[in-house]
Amino acid sequence: MASPLSDLDELVRSCRDEKAKTYLAEAVASYKAGAFRAAIVGTWIAVCFDFIDKLRELSLSGDKEAERQVEELEKTRKSGDISKAMKFEKDLLLLARDKFELISHLEYIDLERLQADRNRCAHPSLISEEQAYSPSAELARAHIHAAVTHLLQHAPAQGKYALDRLLKEIDSEFFPAEPAKAVTAFSSGPLRKPRSSLTRNFTLLLVKRLLKEPLEFKSRRRVVAALRAVSQMHPLDYNSTLVEKLSPIMRTLEDGELIRVTQLLERVPDSWQFIDADVQHRVQGFVEDFPVNEFDDMEFLLRFEPLRKSAEQRVRLASRDDLKGLVFFDLPSQIADRLIDLYLSSKSYDQANEMAKILSSNASDLSVANINRIISGAAKNDQVLYSFELGSLLNSLRARKKLPEDQFDSLLHDNGLSKYAPADHQPD
Repeated sequence: MASPLSDLDELVRSCRDEKAKTYLAEAVASYKAGAFRAAIVGTWIAVCFDFIDKLRELSLSGDKEAERQVEELEKTRKSGDISKAMKFEKDLLLLARDKFELISHLEYIDLERLQADRNRCAHPSLISEEQAYSPSAELARAHIHAAVTHLLQHAPAQGKYALDRLLKEIDSEFFPAEPAKAVTAFSSGPLRKPRSSLTRNFTLLLVKRLLKEPLEFKSRRRVVAALRAVSQMHPLDYNSTLVEKLSPIMRTLEDGELIRVTQLLERVPDSWQFIDADVQHRVQGFVEDFPVNEFDDMEFLLRFEPLRKSAEQRVRLASRDDLKGLVFFDLPSQIADRLIDLYLSSKSYDQANEMAKILSSNASDLSVANINRIISGAAKNDQVLYSFELGSLLNSLRARKKLPEDQFDSLLHDNGLSKYAPADHQPD
């Protein structure tokens, strides 16, 4: 088991501000030497220097209130006004909590105890006529731990200010659309060592954007990259937020907005595990009646195991109009089967010609089994057999060389389509 003193040294190393780190190191040295009053006084001084440094950082980033506070501090320093300096120190925690949201209300209570104990340690107060105030080792250690975990290790931007800064960052045209680059972009900002509340609120806002707002393509890519970056950087907060919030948000969506759920699942596939069973069933029902104008997304749904059966059911019921004009990067096998079903069941030359053109444009993605079905079924339907586009379709299939020439021609001969074989390949 690691020594408790080593833990304190780790706390010192996690401080952001060098001046604060120096005073905290002195506080830890005092603690190790048994000088617990000095440890508490040094810890409070570290808090003061850290807060002032955070004000300066916020001022440089354009925060008007921080600029005003820094100007007042400079005036106080130059004038040597002790009363103003003491008032600033007295109100420091209120400023950190209320004006800049650097600490929460609960963290304020812990640090207020540190401030009160620092006053007992630094001023000649007595708890009895003979005995001076003597804090315990446990109390000194608790104050050191609270100072670091509540304030010293965090970036100056937390709370609403940090949230606004992060949202502004992902709205920039220059924010990366790749999760790995988004991690790099976030690694030096508020998400480097955030409070759990910041990570959770940011995750929630990103999910709401994806599900509740009609984002443009580039904006959606940036939001997705940010969400996946958060999942990598702070998985516990990310997971707990999705467990608690994802399903309630999805329940508020209208039927026409459920397409955003499938789009979220395509870009953040692990989100399915956080969806409650009732919402999963609703999404599955939506996919079974998937809108025609979104059919391009079927390629993903047919690959996504939790929704594959629902997507296959929708494809089996797809009409000619549903599939007309679709372009797939890789034609899913289920859609290829449905195209062939519709082609071989054509009830007119126009239907046969239309489906033959679609199959020809996707000939590269058709399998040997698909080719066998087309050739063996073509002669069984006169509307297909005597349609103008049959020859063009067979030529397209031949050109892709999925079957050797002799096998292709044998298949034609065996199914009464010899006239579509080259002249030198005709049977004797």
